[in-house]
Parts: sequence; structure tokens; C-alpha cells
Amino acid sequence: MGKRDMIRNVALGAAMLFLLSGCGGSEKESGEALNAKGQAYLDSGNAAKAVECFTAAAETGFAEAMMNLSSCYVEGAGVQPDPATAFGWIKQSADAGFPRAKAYICLFYLRGIGTEQNVEKAIVTLDSEVALGNADAMAILANLYEVGAGVEIDMAKALELHRQAAMKGNALSMYFMGRAYAKGLGGVRANPTAGAEWYQKAHDAGSIEATGKLGVCHMMGAGVAKDEAKGLALLQQAANAGDPDSMYNLGVCNERGIGMPENPEEAVRWYRIAAEAGCPEAMYNLSICLANGKGVAQDKVEAIEWKSKATESGKELRGRDS
Repeated sequence: MGKRDMIRNVALGAAMLFLLSGCGGSEKESGEALNAKGQAYLDSGNAAKAVECFTAAAETGFAEAMMNLSSCYVEGAGVQPDPATAFGWIKQSADAGFPRAKAYICLFYLRGIGTEQNVEKAIVTLDSEVALGNADAMAILANLYEVGAGVEIDMAKALELHRQAAMKGNALSMYFMGRAYAKGLGGVRANPTAGAEWYQKAHDAGSIEATGKLGVCHMMGAGVAKDEAKGLALLQQAANAGDPDSMYNLGVCNERGIGMPENPEEAVRWYRIAAEAGCPEAMYNLSICLANGKGVAQDKVEAIEWKSKATESGKELRGRDS
């Protein structure tokens, strides 16, 4: 066994001991430690055990665990979805001063998740948090200005808020900056190099959307040296992590033989996964494949259903003529 393998095995063994120690053992175990165990369980796919650890951590008063527990109740990860309980925990986290919770509770007010909808309160709270330098609040408010939710559309404000948040290390805003420079949005001049640089920063910060877009940059040589193998690896990583746009792009690569041999069946598989995840372009491409029997048994009825869903999205569709 090589030295690297020995180190890896020791690390894996330590991680297993960490998990096997459970969440209710030592009375002296801190909320921070319990929260870390919860995150480790969540990352390993054991959401139920994660909830147990997050609950134990939250009950010690550890605010980050309260927010993690709220997310579990929103998403139904390890527990039945329960919007009211989710709101209760994120409110406790915000009241305890956790900056991310103070920003994200505004989404509960905006959408009426587990509490009465109150758009005005959400916007006022976000404005207050932005004034205090809360990067998460900046990113959320910027998104609202981008789409016109609770405020008038203002791409210039969106860009400035995203710029401020990105400089503070917010992954969502780094991704937006990449998209702004890649496509020339918000009044900035298109700059593929700057776009790829921001996508790289967002990818490094954990944005799966940026991972996929960085993959496309490498596939096309947009702002970076063309490297199809690297681009495909990044697309696959983002698709496996659940990014619908990357799933769609993998379908396109398989259908057209970009960076790989043509594989219509694999293209349809990815289009279907992406379509079911809500990607309108994938819905449309799947409808064409079904209508023509390309990579899948011809089914004109299902083809019409998917094309209707794509059209109902109202999104401008890329890559095909009808």
C-alpha cells in the first residue's frame, strides 16, 4: 500500500469514527460539533441522522444548526416537509443573529412559507441587512431586482448588489457576475474572459450552476483555452449534483456528438431528467426526440405534452427550430 493510500484510509477511518459516534453521546459535545456531524451525515446521504444531529445542535442554541434544520423541514430531507416548523427554526436562527438566516427568512415572508406572506416586510428587512453589509441579503435583493419580485426590475441595481456580494465571497453573486460578463447583462459589455473568471470563482465557492457554465466555457473555448475533456467533466459534475441546465447541455453533447460519440439514447435520458427537473429547453428537445423517434420510441402524444410544457414556461428556447 502506497503512502497516499495509507493517508486516505486513515482519513476515511477517522470520518467513519466521527459519524459512528452518533449525535447524543457526550453531554459536553458542543452545538458546533453536533452541527458538523449533521452536515457530514447530510453529505453522506443519511438525512434522517443529519436531522437528529441538527436538532441536538439547535437545542444547544447553535444558530447555524437552527437554519440547517429549517432547510431540512423545507426540503423534506430526513423529515416530512413542514413549512411552519421550518419557519419557526429559521426565525429562531435569525433572532439569534445568524446573518444568513436574517437574509433567507425574507424568502419565507416573500412566498408565505410557514407564515403569512408579507412582501413589504421582506423588502424592508433585506434593505436593512444590505445596509449592514449582509452579503446573502445583497444577493437575494439583487435577484429580486433582476426578476421584478416585490420591486421593479432594475438590472443596474441588481448588478451593483451582486458585485458587492461577490466581492464578499457570495457564490450566488459570483455566478451572476460570470453570467453578466458572459452574456453582456445589466449594462456591462460582454467579456468572455471575465465571465469565465467569475464562473471559476463561483465554482470554487461551491456553485453547481457555475460549475456547469464553466464546463461550457471550456467546451467552447469561451474566455478560456478550449478543453472538451475538462468541460465534459465539469458538466457531468454539475449534472450529477442536480443542475438542470447542465443536464440539458449533456443531452445536447450526446445528441450532437460534441466531445463524445453521438448517443441519441443517452441524449434522451439526460433531456428527460432535465425536463422533469424543470428545464424548458430540455422539455422542448425531448418533445422533438419523441416526435421523431430519435433515441426513443416514437410517441407523438407525449411529444405534444412536453412541447406544451416548454411553451408554457414562457422562456425563449435555445438550440432548435420547431
